Amino acid sequence: MIKDARMQFEPMELEPIKAGQERLSRVFSDEFAFAIPTYQRPYAWEKEQAEALLDDILAALKDATHTRGPVTYFLGSIVLIKQPGSPEAKVVDGQQRLTTLTILLSVLRDFSTLEVAIKRHDYICEEGDPDKGTKSRYRLTLRKRDEESFRETIQKKGATTALPSTKGLTDSRLRIVENATLFYERAKAMTPEARDRLVAFLLQRCYLVVIAVANVDMAHRVFTVLNARGLDLTPADILKADLLDRVPADDEKDYSDSWETIEEQLGRERFVELFQHIRMIYQREKPRERLEVGFKRFVSDFADHRLFMKDVLQPLGATYAKLLSTPEFATLYGDEATKRLRYLSKLDNNDWLPVALKFFAHTSPSAEDAALFMRRLETLAYFLFVTRADINERIRRYANVLTNLVGGTWKGKSIELTKEDKTAFRVHLDGPIYQVTRVRLPLLLRLDAELSSGGATYSHDIVSVEHVLPQTPDAASQWLKDFPDEVKRDEWTHKLANLMLLTLRKNIQASNWDFTTKKDRYFSESGGVSPFVITTQVLGEIGWTPTVLESRQKALLSKLYATWDIAPEVEV
Repeated sequence: MIKDARMQFEPMELEPIKAGQERLSRVFSDEFAFAIPTYQRPYAWEKEQAEALLDDILAALKDATHTRGPVTYFLGSIVLIKQPGSPEAKVVDGQQRLTTLTILLSVLRDFSTLEVAIKRHDYICEEGDPDKGTKSRYRLTLRKRDEESFRETIQKKGATTALPSTKGLTDSRLRIVENATLFYERAKAMTPEARDRLVAFLLQRCYLVVIAVANVDMAHRVFTVLNARGLDLTPADILKADLLDRVPADDEKDYSDSWETIEEQLGRERFVELFQHIRMIYQREKPRERLEVGFKRFVSDFADHRLFMKDVLQPLGATYAKLLSTPEFATLYGDEATKRLRYLSKLDNNDWLPVALKFFAHTSPSAEDAALFMRRLETLAYFLFVTRADINERIRRYANVLTNLVGGTWKGKSIELTKEDKTAFRVHLDGPIYQVTRVRLPLLLRLDAELSSGGATYSHDIVSVEHVLPQTPDAASQWLKDFPDEVKRDEWTHKLANLMLLTLRKNIQASNWDFTTKKDRYFSESGGVSPFVITTQVLGEIGWTPTVLESRQKALLSKLYATWDIAPEVEV
């Protein structure tokens, strides 16, 4: 009997998703009480976006009026966290549109006669009923930082007829007043009949697709699919929602403010990176889950909101800010440690960052201790970089260091290179380094910094690595006379000794000129000097021969060996 080899899956229950197309008259009704969660970004639509929305609606209205056909206008979709049967709805996606539409409806309300304005205010505020024991509530509640200002400036009856000056306003409050002023001026230019037609078209012919889900995780997945080209909620936003749900109501604003202060200091992208680094400090293996899922599973301290904020997020966030600011880092830990940090930042990965974060967050080292730690960390990082260790090997090595970092000091020798590591490092440095595309420029810049005693700083936007002995010298050139052995010529072509750093302007002029001509053509305008020490050394040579290269290779390697303490052990 042949078994069916196809994979079988057991059926599973999915979280319910309710989606439907709703006209604005129902969106702004008792069916929904929208609230912008604290973790959401501030209102950010500028006048151009608000005016584009109004122009599109007016164009659709004009089309509907002229054709008298069933013309509608689709406003997009919104994603809500909403339980069936309850009007309370947290807005995951759609804040900008709901806020802008509320501003527009408020302006149109305030241009209406008293009797009509009372009716139109119902789309802004649900009036309470004393007989039913219900209180009045606004249909849209912004983040706590903006809630009161929005009500006083926009939502209260007649508020948009006395809009405040924009002087002194910033961020969301500025955007709200600017857009309200725009709508007010546009509405003022319309006839009362035109404004009435606009209100009727908005409420009866403009639609939103409303997607309601039961929890923030499902909302995030739906949002990601719908907004693949937009600015997605970050994993940090999802984690913030989770944490704030566990914070007592009286403390929620303090926690939200503390969270946002760190995010503003680092910037949105760096803030997400911080959470990735924190997860690695705890997990110490290659992540296999989405950040917002794996973070909660591995970062055990996240379960206690007080502990997490006080002992994890705040100290690690402050440390990350220091690592990103070399002037501040230099003030705290000295020039030598800062030099190492600067060149760690040149690498094509930041897998070393969790190690640095944990060390500097958990101790206050002296300049000497900081320099020693950064020297060892940089050596490990450049070893993995130059030998092209894959991500699994890098994570394994850094995980060992994280495990041995206890109380701000390291135990064991996981941060140090073994004898075998040093041998492999030297072999790669002495090889055809130019052919290792992603390594050659950072390595040459690092070497140049050591040749300049660590004091070199470069302001050139583009720097290239160039050969002195060309890769394909002309048949009649002096190069073939100086390097008659083709095997040795090929061997030297891509080694450190034959490479120099040039700006893009010089690189464009590259050719197979002989050595003397090349020096004159490259640097005659700059007086025979270069901003790079490694290139200035080339200019100091009278000729370019195998003997010169042998001596130069030995000297350059010796400098790198000393930089990273990887010189061969002297046998007694």
